[in-house]
Amino acid sequence: MKKSIAALLLVLLLLGAAGTYLSLHRDSFTLWPFNKSMPFDGLSKAVSDHQNNLFVIDNAKKTIHKLNSQGVLQFSITSETGKNGEVYRFNDMAVDDQGYLYTIRTLLDPYGIAVKSEQIVRYKPDGQFDRSLFTEEYDSQTKRYRLGSLRNVQVREGMVYFFNDEVHQLTLYQAPIGEASSSEPKSVYTIKLPENKYVSEADGYKPGEIYYSTRSGEIYRAFSDGRSELVYPLPGLDRTRRNFPESLHLDNQGRLIFIDFNSKSISRLDPKQPYIIESLVNEDKAKASGVELAFDATNSSIAQDGSLIIVESAQINRRLSDGTITPSLEEALYSEATRTKTIILWSIAIAGILLLLYAIKIVFFNLLQRRLPLMMKQIFILVPVIAVSMILLSTVIYTSFSKKMEEETFSELLLLAKNGQNLIDGDKLESLTSPLDYNGAIYQSFRKKIQSVFDNNEQDDNQGFYKAVYKYENGVIYRILEDDDGMHMFNPFLQTPENQQVVLQGKPATGQWQDFSGEWRYAIAPIFNSAGKIVGVFETSKNLDGILKHRQTVLQSIIRNIAFISIGLLLVLFLMTYVLLSSIRKLRNSVGEIAKGNWDTVVTINTRDEVSDLGDSVNTMAARIRDYITKVENFSQSYYRFVPQQFLRFLNKESILEVELGDQVEQNMSILIFNIRGFYQMSKRLSPEENFNFVNSFLKRFGPYVRNHQGLMNKYLGAGFMALFPNQADEALRACIEMRKELDIYNSHRAKVGYKPVDFGIGLHKGPLRLGIIGEEQRLEGNVISDGVNLATMLEKMTEPLGASILITDYVVQSLEQPDSFHYRNLGLIQVEGVKEPLHLFDVYQGDPDTIRTLKDKTKALFEQAVTYYQVGRFYDAREAFLMVIKQNRQDKAAQLYFYICDEYFQNGTTAEWNGTLSVS
Repeated sequence: MKKSIAALLLVLLLLGAAGTYLSLHRDSFTLWPFNKSMPFDGLSKAVSDHQNNLFVIDNAKKTIHKLNSQGVLQFSITSETGKNGEVYRFNDMAVDDQGYLYTIRTLLDPYGIAVKSEQIVRYKPDGQFDRSLFTEEYDSQTKRYRLGSLRNVQVREGMVYFFNDEVHQLTLYQAPIGEASSSEPKSVYTIKLPENKYVSEADGYKPGEIYYSTRSGEIYRAFSDGRSELVYPLPGLDRTRRNFPESLHLDNQGRLIFIDFNSKSISRLDPKQPYIIESLVNEDKAKASGVELAFDATNSSIAQDGSLIIVESAQINRRLSDGTITPSLEEALYSEATRTKTIILWSIAIAGILLLLYAIKIVFFNLLQRRLPLMMKQIFILVPVIAVSMILLSTVIYTSFSKKMEEETFSELLLLAKNGQNLIDGDKLESLTSPLDYNGAIYQSFRKKIQSVFDNNEQDDNQGFYKAVYKYENGVIYRILEDDDGMHMFNPFLQTPENQQVVLQGKPATGQWQDFSGEWRYAIAPIFNSAGKIVGVFETSKNLDGILKHRQTVLQSIIRNIAFISIGLLLVLFLMTYVLLSSIRKLRNSVGEIAKGNWDTVVTINTRDEVSDLGDSVNTMAARIRDYITKVENFSQSYYRFVPQQFLRFLNKESILEVELGDQVEQNMSILIFNIRGFYQMSKRLSPEENFNFVNSFLKRFGPYVRNHQGLMNKYLGAGFMALFPNQADEALRACIEMRKELDIYNSHRAKVGYKPVDFGIGLHKGPLRLGIIGEEQRLEGNVISDGVNLATMLEKMTEPLGASILITDYVVQSLEQPDSFHYRNLGLIQVEGVKEPLHLFDVYQGDPDTIRTLKDKTKALFEQAVTYYQVGRFYDAREAFLMVIKQNRQDKAAQLYFYICDEYFQNGTTAEWNGTLSVS
């Protein structure tokens, strides 16, 4: 027995040592010991050093590999994940003579679309992180997609250089290289870009030898005085605007090398002979060397020996100086040391399994002498059965849940893709003919419309959308606009069965793909011109990272619940082992009665053992269930009296059960009154059912704007509503403006189906009010008591005669934290019938249609000066000023009203009661 215990302890010690070693080297378990190489998957860039080592960006920009001249893997650098789920990607790199690697590391949002920041990062010769040399941050004002502003990191003459695209200028930075270098990069040269030109790529480091390409397809040379000279395409050159230069580089002799995806070739241009363009590599030349090049996401670089490195998604080739193309390098070889280490790790793992089996043998045969206690038998039998059953059930539920989520995702994407026809004008899309149209008026209008729909959901779960617009022309689909600043206009898009279905049959299609930013689902739909011809494709896609994370959370919850449930069931079964069958039957009968709903049943077991304890537990559970049911019934009775949930926090109530008649509290809030104009006349033309449908649909569309700005609905007013805003007055005013803007969209939809437009007025006031519960014992209601409610109602009624969509009082203006961010004008003191004191009102026209807003902006100063003239009794000056306003804006009702009153007072004099106010009934 002692020998067996000693052997068991020795085995457990060896198991602990093996487990610790394997845990420290667990990353190596990703390698299978019999694999000799690692295939490339998603290459995007490759460079070489002076020793002919190859550095490649692989795994769709997630990993950098270093390969020696024989293609043997030396080390790998893997990108990490940000603290909030952001993802890092490598976009470019260069290596110095000491073996230090410099790379552009880009931080993207969790969906792999928007750029959060970029860094120039240096790694040591052994692949370990050294330090960050330069950082560029991005926000909503400098938003970029997938590709940031940093360009072409390069090592020249003991310095590392890189460009920073600052939109209207291009700045070259430099920093010393090497181990001792710790100084920050400094700006050494700035290029002012030609008007309406935007940088795509750049290369070179000496003024006069710096070249950059633009998003509109040109190549310029930059001189020391900051000016730029067009190099490509020159007038008369046999090139179209579809021959877009990409992957621009300078070779060792100062010649330009670039990829032309339209002609599927790699071209070379000598700036000294700009009219001669040499085709270095094309499909035919590649085939002559026995190489297949797809020219899809192809990249290139210049090796230190002058050869041309050609990178495609799964292969690397070189064009040598004699024009031949080397065979494709499609994988990295593992070193003997790596393979040996992997074999050792797997051997240790297998040895650990054998040791575990030996430990079980010692326990079963030597210590337990082949006898198992009943509890252990239950563990060995019941645990696997319960676990397998729960896993099977959970798998069915999880699979159904995943399928449902995927179907909903496709439905959502398809709906958004079909809406592309409303966002993209087909006739305008046809007018885009070349990359020269990049960032023009039409391009910007498309971008703004798309952003207005998709970029207003930053606080929702509705993020991660990728949008793209394509033009269909002469059987070819061209990229026009998408959420990827690395893509160019009129770059041909690969034909697929899905997009051919769209452009040939006009039928929307869905599909999926996977790239460096994650797994995506997409939907595409046709774009028609006014003649009904298909002229483009609109794509919406969504990164499934969020959905996959949610699935992972659900899966973890399922696994956790399986564990809890299994443990609970086993405990119950173990307790049942020690009770008599009579006690079990008695317990079963009692529990059965409880299961039928007889909650007053009492379990009585006097065995004074575990079954008796279980009976007491059942009694406790039944008592708690009875208490819970009683509480639910009380809650239901209270709920019948109904008090809006929004009022609870203002009344300092934990539950609706605490609400009582007469509860009240005083608050200072913004009061918003919203009403449809002319609803009575409109309703007479509709049936009762149509009236209800219209009102509900209208309120459903505009009500969310209140909640989006921390407001709450107090009550509905038939054709409108009253809302309260407890926070900043700015939020209330933004809600008003957004509702007014939404009205234009709503009316455009009504016009498409032949309905007449509707209009509404909004009155906004801020002041003290009392929130409270009114009614009687069987019917309670939350209500507001305040003069401000009546005042806001009067403001809403005055919007039409004053020609305003939103009227606010000076109390609102004085409460604004950022008054300069709103567009409004002073209407002066208005005397309202039934109100003793005049009101100082303002017309907020920020949400009005563009024409009205522009005219009111233009005449604001003149209008407010005229109001001042009126208030001090200078009626002639006021009349002339209001007349000038009316001449510029004939729709200005407030100016017209003032004009007529000024004319009357000038001709006939004022009444004795006139006090500088304008009377509006």
